[in-house]
Amino acid sequence: MVTFLFTLHFLARYLHIVCATALVGGTLFYEMVVPVAIDELRPEQQLIVFARARWVFKWIVWAAAVMIILSGIVYTTEHWKQYASDQYNRPELPPGMTTTMPREIPPGSRPGWWWVAHISTGTIAVLIALSLTTGPVPPARPIRWMRLNLMLLLLVMFLGSTARQARISELQRPPNPQPAPESAPQ
Repeated sequence: MVTFLFTLHFLARYLHIVCATALVGGTLFYEMVVPVAIDELRPEQQLIVFARARWVFKWIVWAAAVMIILSGIVYTTEHWKQYASDQYNRPELPPGMTTTMPREIPPGSRPGWWWVAHISTGTIAVLIALSLTTGPVPPARPIRWMRLNLMLLLLVMFLGSTARQARISELQRPPNPQPAPESAPQ
């Protein structure tokens, strides 16, 4: 069972990263390459190529969005204790060492705060990407929306890596052990 859970969490993290990369790469390609590539075509041909590219991009966005949500849920459940806590108890102290209170985490180092920023910004970015591919025609000014979404997606990636780094740093930080009080002689 432990091997299955390890594999599931490993695959969830891998899928999360791959789908985020596909979303960022697809957005970058659709925003920067397609307009330049169709620039010299006649307007009718431009619309045909743009529509086909939009159709392919739509499937990339929808597949990536679904996989990002599912893999994010799996990854979050694995690390929920670290994200939901403002302090850590460390029961793995060496024998004879104890802490009087759980250690408080400084506000900027709290993984949960970075996780919330990652989730909320990621939700906005995915909703923008989905809205750009929903409906029979693109929204007004799609390239501007794509550029905004590309910046948001890059910010989401930064926030996700920061949340992970904060979580790992807190788990690796020593707990400031104190000698256990000696028991009174009987």
